[in-house]
Amino acid sequence: MTLDQKFPCVSDMERIAKKRIPKFAYDYLVGGIGDEACLQSNRSSMADIKFSPHYLRESTDNPDCSHALFGHVYDAPFGVAPIGFSGLIWPKSPEHLAVAAKNHNLPFTLSGFATSSVEDIAAAAGTCHWFQIYITKDDDVNQSIIERAGVAGAEVLVVTVDIPTTTRRGRDMKNGLSVPPHFDWQTICQIVQRPAWALASAAAGVPQFRTFTPYMPVNASLDSTAEYLADLVNVPVTQDRLKRFRDLWPGKLVVKGLLDPSDAQLAKSIGADAIIISNHGGRQLDAALTAPQLISQMREAVGPEIALLADGGIRSGLDVARMMASGADFVLLGRAFMFAMAAMGPKGADHVMNVLKAEFEITLAQIGCMRVSDLPKFLI
Repeated sequence: MTLDQKFPCVSDMERIAKKRIPKFAYDYLVGGIGDEACLQSNRSSMADIKFSPHYLRESTDNPDCSHALFGHVYDAPFGVAPIGFSGLIWPKSPEHLAVAAKNHNLPFTLSGFATSSVEDIAAAAGTCHWFQIYITKDDDVNQSIIERAGVAGAEVLVVTVDIPTTTRRGRDMKNGLSVPPHFDWQTICQIVQRPAWALASAAAGVPQFRTFTPYMPVNASLDSTAEYLADLVNVPVTQDRLKRFRDLWPGKLVVKGLLDPSDAQLAKSIGADAIIISNHGGRQLDAALTAPQLISQMREAVGPEIALLADGGIRSGLDVARMMASGADFVLLGRAFMFAMAAMGPKGADHVMNVLKAEFEITLAQIGCMRVSDLPKFLI
């Protein structure tokens, strides 16, 4: 059976992923906060976006799916969102996704809290390398990580601003999931039921936040490491702090997690090159709006000068087209890529990118849209 037969779409990948990884890992990936109303809103907002196809038109060309952002022409208008603790879902996920993104000419964003370091990804991602960072309390750590990202060849720095404090996510609390992970009888019972994941994880070792490894307390226990990391990033991002990052980073700077037009204007005023409209996948505030609900307001606030990226609830090439038609300049996906990794292991990275690109091209052809920039014309 071919990969296309077994995994024709992301929902099939998710179904198998649930069977291949421990419950605590699956819940960490799919879960939101609170009653998960925001998580559901991300999907329902996407489903509400409809197209009006144009059939009786002359066309001799296939749709052009390429799209330019930050001076780079990508093969499609989507990329890999930063995914924290990704090695918990499948070992070395960042490396595999970075290689696939480079081969597909799509951007790959490494999370500062991924289980691979910014140096690990440098060669794998090439010019498709973006790096996401959380502002910490320690200015020396901030500067050091930014300098390392530059040396590693990251083309874009993504600053996440929507985690001003720690959260309480019910699924993770019930599973006893900690960062770094503790393994008790409950988690061990889940692990032994997932032998493929257990063997791959044993070979890779306990997942760690490798970008932060140089700054960890020496010989720290798991508990003290967790306390150190939680305290380090437990800081609100002010305009002044963001401005310091703008001053330190010579390349393109993107602010991730803004949901208010006035915040977007402030980000523009300090020189941000783009904003990612994101509710963090429904994981931070259960009463947050979704990207499709906000794109037009954010565009009105900042004008055409800076790019608006969007994420949240995107599971297909059709969803990418929906978000682009709604006014986004580019789209990022997170869970979709991790479902592929969990379902197929390393070969999932290439396969899911093939699937998403094919779905996106088919959507454009189906509605009669020959260029990505024309998608808003087909929106109902």
